[in-house]
Amino acid sequence: MSTDYYNTLGIQRNASDKEIQKAYRDLARKYHPDMNPGDDSAKQKFQEVQQAYDILSDGKKRSQYDQFGAGFEQMGGGGNPFGGGSVDLESIFGGMGGGGGFEQFFNFGGGQRGPRPRQGQDLEVAQDIPFATAVTGGEFTVNAMSPDGSRKPVTVKVPAGIKQGKKIRVRGYGQAGQGGGPSGDLLIKINICDHPNYKRSGRDLELEVPVTLAEAIRGTSIEIPTPYSTIELKIPPGIQSGKKIRVPKHGVSHKTGRGNLYVTIQIAIPHEIPEEIAAQIERLNQPSPREKLTW
Repeated sequence: MSTDYYNTLGIQRNASDKEIQKAYRDLARKYHPDMNPGDDSAKQKFQEVQQAYDILSDGKKRSQYDQFGAGFEQMGGGGNPFGGGSVDLESIFGGMGGGGGFEQFFNFGGGQRGPRPRQGQDLEVAQDIPFATAVTGGEFTVNAMSPDGSRKPVTVKVPAGIKQGKKIRVRGYGQAGQGGGPSGDLLIKINICDHPNYKRSGRDLELEVPVTLAEAIRGTSIEIPTPYSTIELKIPPGIQSGKKIRVPKHGVSHKTGRGNLYVTIQIAIPHEIPEEIAAQIERLNQPSPREKLTW
């Protein structure tokens, strides 16, 4: 058999564990005896691929091989998993019960010699979501690495009321496991985009709404867009700028209900007021609004 295990798997000497496993899966599937019945050359190639993977997927064996070459096996560093002689592969892969040797082999469930199963590492990515999605819930799609090594779109559900920096775990879409171990998970760190009008305070929402001077003096009803519907908000006569109006159950959705919406009124003063109108306002003898202002 070839002693250049890297060449056997068709990979570079600095290949990662993930690249080693992918190359092994592809070649083992290609040359497996079940896929090439009666083909002795394929069986021989399959044995070489299996031996190369046995060495390179084990960190200790790979290190010794890189340092001493294939001769490390004679120094006690490892051995041929097939014993160096002829082997009836059907007795190994075909005797797993129920005729499922091939499938069980690729699921790494056949108890064959090899590295101890290890779970793959988790991967972490960041994802921006709209302010509205964080408030009411929703979903988005990411391209993630599937357990078979391919990339595929995955729909991720966003719970209502999710907080800034919260991580959503998508199981099985991290790095591939070693020696038949399960894949790691994909952790998606949520970044909530700002809203041009709304702000969030825990489970509550805050909104500043401008009204004209006439509306503030006489009172009126105005329409307010909320996450759930457009509502009619009553503005009482003589309302002061900065006054907050509470709208129940129009805040952030959560498991037990919804928070509140707090609307802060801001009176928009006209840029130009005729002198006669300003004089009339002055004759109202309004008390100073600063009389309680202290240090």
